[in-house]
Amino acid sequence: MSGIQPFVKRISEMEGYEKEGVTFLEEADAETLSANYVRVQRGQSTSAGYHDDEEEVYVVTGGKGTIMLADRIREVQAGDMVYIPRNTFHQVTCNSVEPLEYICVANWPDRPAKLQPIHR
Repeated sequence: MSGIQPFVKRISEMEGYEKEGVTFLEEADAETLSANYVRVQRGQSTSAGYHDDEEEVYVVTGGKGTIMLADRIREVQAGDMVYIPRNTFHQVTCNSVEPLEYICVANWPDRPAKLQPIHR
């Protein structure tokens, strides 16, 4: 059996929560996923870039801002979900008084699974 086990973590109690963000699903915790809580302060932006080896989903949980996706800028706010395919240039900017907060879930489709398939 693999060392991967189900768990529950309280994000607000994890190291790094009071800073820009915290990784709450680390590479060793799952087969092909990672997850992060991200907090962007007013007037600040995340690093601009793209990933050729992962796709991402952002679930916006607080604040308002914009996200550049390829060559388009879109407004985002609490309750929005953003899908970012591989090789898509992206950058998030907060333009609300309160921080723009979101959960980022990423996967690496090319990563070999850590578990052996079970055939029944």
